[in-house]
Amino acid sequence: MSKSITRKTTNFLMIGESILNLIALPLGLISVGMSFALLAGTTGIPAEQITEETAEAVEELQQVYNPTDAIVFLFLFFLALSAARFVRGFRLRKEKGEEFFRLSVVQGAAFLAGGLLPVILGYTMSTTLMTSVLCAIALIAGRVFAIVRDHRVRSVIPNIVAIAGIVYCALSLVFMSGLLFLLSVFALLAIVFSRISFSVLKKIVIKTHAAEIIFGLLLLIVTFAMLLTFFEPNMDNFKDALWYCFAIVTTIGFGDLTAVTDFGRILSVILGAYGIVVVALITSIIVNFYGEMKASPETESSDASEIAQSEKT
Repeated sequence: MSKSITRKTTNFLMIGESILNLIALPLGLISVGMSFALLAGTTGIPAEQITEETAEAVEELQQVYNPTDAIVFLFLFFLALSAARFVRGFRLRKEKGEEFFRLSVVQGAAFLAGGLLPVILGYTMSTTLMTSVLCAIALIAGRVFAIVRDHRVRSVIPNIVAIAGIVYCALSLVFMSGLLFLLSVFALLAIVFSRISFSVLKKIVIKTHAAEIIFGLLLLIVTFAMLLTFFEPNMDNFKDALWYCFAIVTTIGFGDLTAVTDFGRILSVILGAYGIVVVALITSIIVNFYGEMKASPETESSDASEIAQSEKT
């Protein structure tokens, strides 16, 4: 009974965190635009460093820009980020430990303080800089915590790179708002992918030889894209041809690019027919084997051992 309640509570917290991150996304975009308008209006942008499109965008932002609105949107953005961080700490408290929970609380408090600074001191360059530095310290603390918990090179190097990127974004003001916006996006993706057992998917790929099938499909896409680049007038570069082949294989059919030559149409028919068969085959393999392997006692015991091993490291 207690396990079912815990599971329901975890699912409830996961839904709440997802909603908070979804709320933060549009607020983050608005905050990025307003930060850019503030930076451009206060410091100015040299003519040699700005394009005509960027100049028009800055002018439009400065016409819409209002300090009072900026404070409201910025506070709501940081409030949503802070609440999402608190919920994340509670959700993963049992799995990752008390240290992670305390770190999440500190980060949430830092984000909340970052949103309160413009409310108290006004939306200026100095408060924007203080907010950026405060959020950067909170994010760097998370990376340092990850390094302390995992001393392996494959964990240390990415975290050091992330710390350098956070410092750069904090000093550039606008990029800090963009970084926080991206964190909301990544948090949503993490929640989505957390429901997938990648250890099970790995076993499925090994057992069914799906890797060879996928590699063959990718090789065919690249080969056909190279051919279309040379023989199809509508596709002047390899990037467009690769995009077209992807749309054909996945049967999405965006319609932005089309084959006009007989040779290009023949390649499209072959690629489309092959893609339908392979994509359907891979999908059916994953769906059929995933449920069976995830529910098997052997998989559950191996997953438990992997979790125990990761906790030790």
